[in-house]
Amino acid sequence: MTLASHIKNLSLIFQARSDSDTGGSGSFTAEVTESSASLGRALFGVLSLPVELYVPPDIIGGTCPRIRGQEHEVVWHAAAEACDSERIHTVWQSAGNRTWYFAIRSDSLASHPNSWCPLAALLATVQKKEALPACYTYYEEEMAMIVVLTSDELNVFRGTAPVIKAKTERILKELSLASAITLDPYQVEQLKPVPWFSASLFEDRARRGLSAFSALAALAVISISFLVWVLASLATLSAHSDLSEAIRMTQIKSLQLIQEADTARFSPVRRQLGALLAVNDALLDLNGYLTIYEVKEGVIRWRALVPPSATGERIVAIGGKNIGPSDDGIVIGNDAEIEYEAAHKGGK
Repeated sequence: MTLASHIKNLSLIFQARSDSDTGGSGSFTAEVTESSASLGRALFGVLSLPVELYVPPDIIGGTCPRIRGQEHEVVWHAAAEACDSERIHTVWQSAGNRTWYFAIRSDSLASHPNSWCPLAALLATVQKKEALPACYTYYEEEMAMIVVLTSDELNVFRGTAPVIKAKTERILKELSLASAITLDPYQVEQLKPVPWFSASLFEDRARRGLSAFSALAALAVISISFLVWVLASLATLSAHSDLSEAIRMTQIKSLQLIQEADTARFSPVRRQLGALLAVNDALLDLNGYLTIYEVKEGVIRWRALVPPSATGERIVAIGGKNIGPSDDGIVIGNDAEIEYEAAHKGGK
């Protein structure tokens, strides 16, 4: 098989996988598969494709049993154990009951953060059982690699070009393959880039996002609390102002009532009634009674009839004077009555 025909087959596989992801019909019917790229799309949406081609020298490969829905966790545990680190980048492809993966330590991509490995694109081969086993070779100036894909295994061998060529011949005999597929760095750019996936990086981003969300939520709660406090303070001040105004108005009304009570207490009518009651009580003590009681222009004039037994001292004590006898007793009156009688007699 030539590299050009193999790239064409990989393109068909990628097209079928794309149609499967979008609900369309592909160029062939394959088993339900899952990959790290589809997981990335589920977590982040549409991924931006990496732009740099980079083959890490310490890349490892392997397979593990497939647990549907938990492929990433199973791959992460297997790769973390193989890399002896929890901070790893992986790319994987599952089909049937197996999952094939590549993994590297995250620090290997420190200088190549936006890169992709052409070997990762080869994982799509596992979706076509008739394409397995397959042997791929990749040569660079100082390093060469062999990637061996079978239905149960994925092995990566590294070394110098002569060592890799000898290793390739032995593997081809073991697998009964006619030839290995050599990945030309210039032609491999026709493959679809497959981005690395890092669970630790995703968790870091999730933690930073959660921290930012928590900070924003805390600020929102503080802002709302401050607003509630301001509104409560304004309401308290308003209520205090209303209470002060109510107290002031109550005091004013109370003073008005007191003033009205004092005015009613010391009004001329009250004084006149008091004088009438005083005269009437004194006459009752003398067994007498009023015959005339008049108030005119503030002057009180009264006339009364008392029995003959009433003494002059008691008559004077109530402010009266003897006017003269009558058939029923003695007629008495105050000074205003005497003046009134004198004035009327003189007029006559």
